[in-house]
Amino acid sequence: MALEVAVKAAVGDPTLLGDCPFCQRVLLTLEEKKVPYKLHLIDLAAKPEWFLAVNPEGKVPVVKFDEKWVSDSDVIVGIIEEKYPEPSLVTPPEFSSVAS
Repeated sequence: MALEVAVKAAVGDPTLLGDCPFCQRVLLTLEEKKVPYKLHLIDLAAKPEWFLAVNPEGKVPVVKFDEKWVSDSDVIVGIIEEKYPEPSLVTPPEFSSVAS
């Protein structure tokens, strides 16, 4: 079953993906793990009623997991990694810090 994903649409053209790095991070994670998803492009200047009903804050990205919409790209990517562990996109501990 495909996940539902709501992300920012491009300013001036709501049929194109917008420039939000948080949305792009979520989409790249889904693509890399080959997780099927249904994309909803959200025009942030004219948010649809259904979107505000499931996400009153109106922020993107949001993904629907098990009938619950989840926001925050860090949380979303963590859930995707947990539910779809292969291929792992977790940074190995020996590389997780820039400072030594």
